[in-house]
Amino acid sequence: MVRWLTVAAGLVLLLFALWQAGRQLERGPTHAKSMSAAPPILKIGTADPADLLKQILRDEEVDERVLAEIEKQGNPTLAAEAYFVAARYEYQHKHRESALRLLQRALNYAPDLAGLHEWQAALLLEAGQYAEAVMQGERAVQLQPNSANAQRLLGLAYYDSGRNQEAVEAWNRSLQLAPDQEVKKYLEKAQREARVEEKFTQTARGHFVLRYEGGQPGEALTEELLRVLEQQYDDLTRELGSSPAAPVTVTLYSAQQFSDVTQAPAWAAAVNDGKMRVPVGDVTTVTLQLQAVLRHELTHSFIHAAVPHCPVWLNEGLAQFEERKDLAGSAGRLAIQLRSGEAPPLRQLEGSFLELGPEQAQMAYAESLAAVEYLRSAYGLTGLQRLLGLLSDGETPEGALRKTTLGGYEDLQRNVVLYVASHS
Repeated sequence: MVRWLTVAAGLVLLLFALWQAGRQLERGPTHAKSMSAAPPILKIGTADPADLLKQILRDEEVDERVLAEIEKQGNPTLAAEAYFVAARYEYQHKHRESALRLLQRALNYAPDLAGLHEWQAALLLEAGQYAEAVMQGERAVQLQPNSANAQRLLGLAYYDSGRNQEAVEAWNRSLQLAPDQEVKKYLEKAQREARVEEKFTQTARGHFVLRYEGGQPGEALTEELLRVLEQQYDDLTRELGSSPAAPVTVTLYSAQQFSDVTQAPAWAAAVNDGKMRVPVGDVTTVTLQLQAVLRHELTHSFIHAAVPHCPVWLNEGLAQFEERKDLAGSAGRLAIQLRSGEAPPLRQLEGSFLELGPEQAQMAYAESLAAVEYLRSAYGLTGLQRLLGLLSDGETPEGALRKTTLGGYEDLQRNVVLYVASHS
């Protein structure tokens, strides 16, 4: 069989080393925050947005009957601003689908306003609708070519669509218009990818885009990888209740290529920064260890598509749970850490684990898995799906927990302590 990747440490050895280290450091940070797609500040007409919002809201919800009455006044600018104010309110309350729909109504009345296209591109990026985001970003740049933010968003849409060279060009233009450290960082990342992946082969089929080195990969291994990924995709769709809107990109690297592109720690099993990036060696079959890594990272892709701002403890707990990791071997130590107060409460684990030291990361990952194991055992699959659905609809983590479990963080923390103690 033709080799896929340059000579590197074999996947089995890499994952075995990770498994051994895993009892000290679990899996470590396996996904990175992508560039913010935050929409720009935008003022459309002369109306006071605060006054418009007061008119539009009824019991803290957008009243579309009021919007219809504003439309009847025959003032396109006012109608555009009213729909935009409503869309911005829905976006701020994490009602993404409603925000997208209302933004489209605003665009119907102000189709040549670049800022509205930027907003639409940003929301489409969050929704994983990358091809549509590209179209909106290109229109925004066409209308306002000297907007650094429009070029930034267009670059991000290109990047998420796998069009790296076009992303590099857009981000270069953005930086020429206005210095931005975040854009500079992602430009450098895209350039590293372009250098490493210049001769990569791409196979797009079903729900996946598979990228790897070499023009003639082994057909049997290609088929096996895609079959395993599709099976995992179907499983996760059933278990999590939703699926990504766009195909998932899976890029396979040698160990050195993975390090060059991601600059991840040497012990990282994989990275998911919107694309699944997996270091492999001279594999000839999809091992059980590789299946676990793929399923873990694919879970992150599913969760990000459904809940872009998912609490990290839930995101990482679900990813570990879905790869079939359990508390065996770590429950005893975690129970002591929870009882002593050494382990942080779940409320403090909503943000990234990337800044945690090794010992803190170990506790955070173990506690996250324990929380998901407890929730699954107490409330079943439907309970987890309901929790994710509420978060997707804009509920806070505390609110989503209360509606799912009839208790908030304090109750969850107490139950997780008891759950871990019973398994130690």
